[in-house]
Amino acid sequence: MPCWRVASTLAMAALLGGCGLGETPERAEILVVRRAASDSLEITQQLRFSEHMRETLDNGIPLRLAYRIDWCDRRRGEGQVIELRYSPLSRDYRMRRLADGEDRRFSRSSALFAALDRVRLPVKGDIPDCGGQISVALDLTSLPTPLRFPAFLEPSQWRLVSPEHAWSAAQP
Repeated sequence: MPCWRVASTLAMAALLGGCGLGETPERAEILVVRRAASDSLEITQQLRFSEHMRETLDNGIPLRLAYRIDWCDRRRGEGQVIELRYSPLSRDYRMRRLADGEDRRFSRSSALFAALDRVRLPVKGDIPDCGGQISVALDLTSLPTPLRFPAFLEPSQWRLVSPEHAWSAAQP
């Protein structure tokens, strides 16, 4: 996927995060961030998808989770996108990181949602020793046009935005 598409998706998700609708900590919360290696973070999170979101996924429409990482050393913020998709022909669920193309397959949606409890995100460059902040949001702009308008009008069914989670390198 071209870099400009990933960048535009992350930019739109960042804009949506600040549009005044607020966070949904009852639906999305990042619990722990650990440095998995010098070039990746391991995120432990709780995401609760609404029935509308699950039906959309089951109908073969992909959902994108946009992660926003802000480093404490004033380095420019970084974004990552994880795409969730169901393929009716092969009857499997997929979780794909757009940054590096890692693709995981699951036979049931429950296995896909369980795998989202802990994800690993690759980062560009070295992770600073002082930590940073991270948040995740469902990217409504990536939905097909016929779903996008209802998604913005029904935030109770479609809004999934975590509060920012700060972490330091000293955390275990």
